[in-house]
Amino acid sequence: MDAAHVDAAAMDAGYLDARLAELYDVLNGWTPSDGVDRMAEFYLEFIMGAGSVLDVGCGTGELLCRARRAGHGGRLVGLDPAVAMLNIARAKRTDVGWLLGRAEALPVRGRFELIIMTGHAFQELLDDRHVGAVLAGFRRCLAAGGRLVFESRNPAARAWERWTPELTTMVVRSPRGLAYDVSIRTLGTPEPDLVDYVIRYRSRVSGETLASGGRIRFADREHLRALLVAAGLRIEATFGDWDRSEVGAASPEIIVVASAP
Repeated sequence: MDAAHVDAAAMDAGYLDARLAELYDVLNGWTPSDGVDRMAEFYLEFIMGAGSVLDVGCGTGELLCRARRAGHGGRLVGLDPAVAMLNIARAKRTDVGWLLGRAEALPVRGRFELIIMTGHAFQELLDDRHVGAVLAGFRRCLAAGGRLVFESRNPAARAWERWTPELTTMVVRSPRGLAYDVSIRTLGTPEPDLVDYVIRYRSRVSGETLASGGRIRFADREHLRALLVAAGLRIEATFGDWDRSEVGAASPEIIVVASAP
């Protein structure tokens, strides 16, 4: 999360507000206007190579919609806990399955060749017990040899130290043309691997301020590896950025590709 990219890392009650939900695609860059979004292209490569895909924390569903537009003919299912997000997704396409629910209680049937968790949504899982429950559910839903792909911010890069209004404020416009000043602020670090933050959206028309945010976890690569192995998943690769570079101290991401035996 920085001045160029705001995502719904914590899908809190703020995104139940339809006004914030309609800003999601703009802030995430799922619909690029001046270039190809590297994160979207990274995930699309995996999606297009899988016959069945579950997107956990799908938001407004733009990634799966892009896959459909690109010719994906298999089973595509998006899961999200925010009704306002899913209302936007359902208005985009009816040939994708849109489900209301959370990662720890997957309301899906059948198995998938690919499960993805984008937008740093994995960082919503705040302790090992929560992570273990979610990964166990993913393991049950993956076909033999199926893959799990997700990303989490690299704690070594200490991105939260740059989450200040001075460094993050930007002007965004909703699909209806309404302008908002958006800024991010770190509120504190209650534990060494936990960060509290808030995103504020100030209307340039009415002056009204809306907010979303919450608490997210920054787990390092070795801890992520241990959690995946404990869940019975095999790690195929970890990357430090969307160009598939190695994870280093300055890498912004820890991108994980794991698979079911």
